[in-house]
Amino acid sequence: MSKNKKTYDVFLSYPNGLKTQAVAIIKKFEDAKLVVFDSSDIKLGKNIVEETWQALAVSWAIVTIVEPGNMPPSVAVEIGAASAWQKPIYFILTEAKGKYDMPVYFSKYEVFRISEIEKVIKLILRGLNPLSNDQKEALVRAYLKLRIPTDKLLMEPGYIEQLKKMLQHEANINISGERLMQELLRLRKSGKLAKIRN
Repeated sequence: MSKNKKTYDVFLSYPNGLKTQAVAIIKKFEDAKLVVFDSSDIKLGKNIVEETWQALAVSWAIVTIVEPGNMPPSVAVEIGAASAWQKPIYFILTEAKGKYDMPVYFSKYEVFRISEIEKVIKLILRGLNPLSNDQKEALVRAYLKLRIPTDKLLMEPGYIEQLKKMLQHEANINISGERLMQELLRLRKSGKLAKIRN
């Protein structure tokens, strides 16, 4: 296992043929002070698969550049893992003409044109900002209303999804499941989260 402890704000996924577009997008992210993982930067002699999976695990969000046609199987695997880890997922469509054959279950993720990259940057930056006291209080209220103990929430992605929807509907707070879990653990550690017995 790699000893690298570096974390990333963005895990950038794209087919080999879209390197030019990827370079332009990476520059936009870096101009916004976001740290980006790009698998093409992995040094020779490193285990590419291991390095890629480790980077995905420690990245805040995953951004996938998509071109017309069938999506590479590797992308579906990366999206599946990011979804299981409750990470924010964004798709960037190139300006190329043609049909985008994206799996139906990808429809729940946000999709943007490459010209809308600034919107993606704003969403990622907003997600990285610490929650305000009002937002933390809204999270505690939603948690108490859901009445699912923290340990059970952490083991069941479906419950996290319910809590996310409650926060979005009742307090207009839109954060990733991973971030939500982190905030719950911080609140519990600080003694600000009442115990729920089920």
